[in-house]
Amino acid sequence: MGKNKNLSLRSKGKRRYDRQHTHGRLREHGEQEEGEVSSTARRRIDVPVAMWDFDHCDPRRCSGKKLARLGLIRELKIGTRFRGVVVSPKAVTVVSPGDRDIIAKDGLAVVECSWARIDDVPFSKIASPNERLLPYLLAANPTNYGRPWRLNCVEALSAAFYLTGFDAHANTLMGEFGWGEAFWNINRSYLERYRTCRSSEEVVAMQDNIISELEQARREKEMNTGSTDDFLTSNPNHAAWTVETEEDEEEEEEEEQG
Repeated sequence: MGKNKNLSLRSKGKRRYDRQHTHGRLREHGEQEEGEVSSTARRRIDVPVAMWDFDHCDPRRCSGKKLARLGLIRELKIGTRFRGVVVSPKAVTVVSPGDRDIIAKDGLAVVECSWARIDDVPFSKIASPNERLLPYLLAANPTNYGRPWRLNCVEALSAAFYLTGFDAHANTLMGEFGWGEAFWNINRSYLERYRTCRSSEEVVAMQDNIISELEQARREKEMNTGSTDDFLTSNPNHAAWTVETEEDEEEEEEEEQG
């Protein structure tokens, strides 16, 4: 009887905590804390979400594989074409709010691969008419926290969804990760500024402004304190975006230590 009572109290406490916290979500404009939607409703995404996974990372730590296990993303076979927006390290156009109609009609996909093994990826077999890069954003995943451009699969998908106005879909994906709220917190100001743009060209111009501001802030900090930050580390892929697996970071650390 005592054990059942303790279990009941813990269950009530958990329900109370769940009602008071929005796990890994960025609240939509005008959203109220009361009347949170159920987990089933949050997990309903009404557009195709897919990925080509090249098994470059540990399955236990791969965000894309976790989404697949949860039924939130579909894995595509090599050679399968996808007509929606594809976030790819080989793209040359940056995603923008202007891509909303494409995603609404044909969905969103990502290429999950390691930059260290980029030459092994047969991009000609996964080409899409709507390949996109992401603008400057910071990673919040445990492996690359705070590092620019080093977004993993779920961060890339969530950012693309949010930039194109699919707030609920972005929250659904990121809400499955305990560090999800941190991603929104450190990128909120950037994302909101990108959302004021209408085209890829405007997003690139906004990105350039953001980077210039960060450079100025860094110079001022160096002058005042003599310290430096690495939040402007350049991206090796057209200074834009690439999905980085957890193993990439481990390899870099080993090289630095060696």
